[in-house]
Amino acid sequence: MMPLGEGDIMASKIPVGRTIARSYGFAFGNLVNNLGAIWIPVAILYALTYFFQKQYMAALLNVGTRDPGSIAAAMPFLLCATVVFVLLFVPQVAALAKEALGLRKGNAFLQFPFGADAWRLIGAYLLFYVVLIVIYILLIVASLVLGIVAGSVGDHVPTAAAGLIGIAIALFVVGAILYITVRMSFLLPPVVVAEQRVSLIRGWELTKGNFWRIFLIVVVLILPFAIAEGIYVHYVYGDAFLPPLHATPEQLDAFMRHQQEINRAVMARTQQYWFLYYPVALLVSLVMLGLFSGAAAFSYRVLSGTENGEAG
Repeated sequence: MMPLGEGDIMASKIPVGRTIARSYGFAFGNLVNNLGAIWIPVAILYALTYFFQKQYMAALLNVGTRDPGSIAAAMPFLLCATVVFVLLFVPQVAALAKEALGLRKGNAFLQFPFGADAWRLIGAYLLFYVVLIVIYILLIVASLVLGIVAGSVGDHVPTAAAGLIGIAIALFVVGAILYITVRMSFLLPPVVVAEQRVSLIRGWELTKGNFWRIFLIVVVLILPFAIAEGIYVHYVYGDAFLPPLHATPEQLDAFMRHQQEINRAVMARTQQYWFLYYPVALLVSLVMLGLFSGAAAFSYRVLSGTENGEAG
């Protein structure tokens, strides 16, 4: 099928129910091939995690302290770890986008995941975050200007009204960031892989009129993982996950020390029982990446006119 023209693209709607169903079908029905597509970067990532987990957790614990020296000493290691993670994670996203789009050739386990698609996607994500930071700064500046203007007329505005204005400004900033993030990022992997170019505008154009549909799809897909994460966090931390309200500095210090002790215990258990933790983590990440890759690929095919879809 030929891609739709601009007018048709503007009228295209993502079928919510079918997209969710197709994403689950891809995540579970194609589980073995999905593993084959990403096993090389996953193996490297898990090997590095095994050998450097203690150093990484120690650096995280140092950042959680109030000691500037400890924080400064930990930042280079954490920055390096972040770069390595990106270089090993984004190729997985690119490989699964290719798998979901049906563009793979040859055996799934013999694919090279660090090719042009991965580097294009890394560049696209870097561009996306730069644009997002610029937009965020502009929104904050605009909010500050509005705040100054509201403050200048504060004597003539009731306190309750001024509070509502402040809440409205904060909600506007959060809503704008969410809207822009969803529109620019949801179709980024399939656009980059299918069209072999770095473009934020293409995904923005394709998703016109589909924000709430995409938002609903993302919420439905991420909800089971959020619930499971909440149960796990409650199991590990109990009721002491959040600091007490109106905590004194002494109570806050005690809370931080308690959290660090729990994190050390979790790190020790993970290192001791790695042969259980790693397969479970791999399965969870494989399913989660498969869900979002399948949803984005199917949505891209519908919006680009390469697959029929009916609004649902």
